[in-house]
Amino acid sequence: MAIPDPTVRRVLVTGAARGIGRAIAAALADDAALVLTVRRPADAEELRSAFPGAQVLLLDLAAPAAVAGACAGLPDVDALVHCAGVEGVAPAADLTPDLLAAVLTTNVAGPVELTRTLLPGLRRRRGHVVFVSSTAALRTIPGWSAYTASKAAVRAYADTLRAEEAAHHVRVTSVFPGRTDTGMQRRIAAQAGREFDPATAMDAASVAGAVRYVLDAPADAVVPELTVEPAP
Repeated sequence: MAIPDPTVRRVLVTGAARGIGRAIAAALADDAALVLTVRRPADAEELRSAFPGAQVLLLDLAAPAAVAGACAGLPDVDALVHCAGVEGVAPAADLTPDLLAAVLTTNVAGPVELTRTLLPGLRRRRGHVVFVSSTAALRTIPGWSAYTASKAAVRAYADTLRAEEAAHHVRVTSVFPGRTDTGMQRRIAAQAGREFDPATAMDAASVAGAVRYVLDAPADAVVPELTVEPAP
């Protein structure tokens, strides 16, 4: 394996196969060494073709116990950007233990374990952890009980991590995008039996721009939280 250039920012982005994660990878590709994680081998091959300079890592956050092994030998990263997640949309009355466990594992336990695994390197690099969450963490959305609970939990975890890691000069940011034109939003609309209207949503590249803004903050500043909403 080639020795990483210490002068180039190294960023790991989860959920990079599509949606906001893919847009973030594109926004950073010109001047960062990328580590892109995906769950499916077919997505890995496509990403290697689209981002020939990136390292593509097969990583399933639904299996937190396997995260440390998947990251073995990975060089220290300057930034960890969490984008991977599942929707798990269901009203409280229909929320089964299996569905709740699946959503909380992928959206909470997996990212927490990945952060723990990479934290020693992030401390050495005085790095940055960015959680691309959702405005679902900030408001009540009927029918989204498991998803909103998972995003609220990650927000609380990020707040605690920020306080704990300040002494190690690790910055932590939560980004809360509103309605965004992604495959997930289109699936949710289809499940509800309605048409998805892209005019009511942001482009994923707009959210990626906000994440880039957060990562580019000067070393003496941190953006703890940033909410990004579709323009009127």
